[in-house]
Amino acid sequence: MPLRVGIVYTTMKLRRAQVHLDKLKGEISRFREKGYSITRQDDVNSSRHIARIEQAVTPELLPLLVGEFAYSIRSGLDHLAWQLALLTTDKPGRRTCFPIDSECPLSSNKSYREKIADIPPVALSVIELLQPYKTSPMFKTHPLWQLNRLCNIDKHQVMAVSCVEFAVGIYGVTEFKRSDFDHRIEISVPLSEKNNFQLNVKIPDVVFGDPIDITNGTSSFEIRLDELSKIYDFVGFDVIPRFARFFT
Repeated sequence: MPLRVGIVYTTMKLRRAQVHLDKLKGEISRFREKGYSITRQDDVNSSRHIARIEQAVTPELLPLLVGEFAYSIRSGLDHLAWQLALLTTDKPGRRTCFPIDSECPLSSNKSYREKIADIPPVALSVIELLQPYKTSPMFKTHPLWQLNRLCNIDKHQVMAVSCVEFAVGIYGVTEFKRSDFDHRIEISVPLSEKNNFQLNVKIPDVVFGDPIDITNGTSSFEIRLDELSKIYDFVGFDVIPRFARFFT
């Protein structure tokens, strides 16, 4: 007989996702503290003092943790779908999973039918209420759509990690010039004001998403740490509790 555990394994997967999320928060916090370097030099010919602020290389662990976080939750939802299917059969179809769709699934959609074929209709109605297409055209802000997108990126590509533009405070000088480059900022002040020149640099946020398109320098999907927390909360406090009644 197949093992029937209800939502137990799904909640275990969610707790594992929390471990990855907590680890990610710690790594990002440490990166923000040392996410840049500052070098200074005098340009005597131009009578300027120049400060260069360079972004450090983002730790390789960050995208790995995001992928592990997303997959823990995504696989937990698929376990939930399997447990729901076990309410109707001892042998759910091999494609049984928790569907996440941005477009309304049609009865003629064979792939969708295979995913939910063995799930009880009353449980399926709950699943459909949670679908991102219900929030169209804003489905890309839906936590389940974002979860699915993260998993697809991590499955096939290297997840991009970037920083929001440096927040740089400049103090103690009456005049300065700023030049922005890739991963670097240069600020120059009159050499006579060198000793009064003060900087306050912060990295306000880290962004994850699609690999950046080299043709236009943009990413079609981006997500921040607080949005990962929203995915976790949505699944943990809104999705999973809706299905507990099916296993009592």
